[in-house]
Amino acid sequence: MVPSDRDELTTAVGRLHEELRALPEESDPARARVLTRWIGIGRMCLGHHEEARAFLRQSLDLAAAIGNTRAVVATGLNLGDAHRYAGDAQTADALYRSALNTARSRHPELVDFALQHTGKHLMERGDLVDAQAHFQEALRLRIAKGDAGLIESTQAALDRATLLIGQADASAAGSAVPRRWSGPATY
Repeated sequence: MVPSDRDELTTAVGRLHEELRALPEESDPARARVLTRWIGIGRMCLGHHEEARAFLRQSLDLAAAIGNTRAVVATGLNLGDAHRYAGDAQTADALYRSALNTARSRHPELVDFALQHTGKHLMERGDLVDAQAHFQEALRLRIAKGDAGLIESTQAALDRATLLIGQADASAAGSAVPRRWSGPATY
């Protein structure tokens, strides 16, 4: 994620911080959850991964505490992204899989989003076949939803995974071809 206007995003995140600090101690945790999530996403976009992870973890904990499983899925994906961007693939993997499992069992309307995020993670790890399978399933779900923007995004990711698989296959086939040895024979 790269902000189109870094200064504007910095200002917006600052306003969210101010609102969060101004919340009374006994206020509704749902508002704190929303604020911490958006602060975390903003900090992630600005490249401040440690702060992003702290705010997103707080938001995820609040979502779980108030029983908002929809927010648990969405924030779990965001927290997975923050770990992925920071280079922590193992934690990202666990978060993506947890979000996908929760979406499958509790919020089928979010499965395509969880598949898309997990697929990107798998593709970056080099697990291209699994990434492709995730994108294919996400594409089927998004076609059923009829959202052109989501379909386009998933099709682009699927095309990229397919291209990378083709390149890997071509590279493997090329290295399997015996090379001529022109040096002295050693028997």
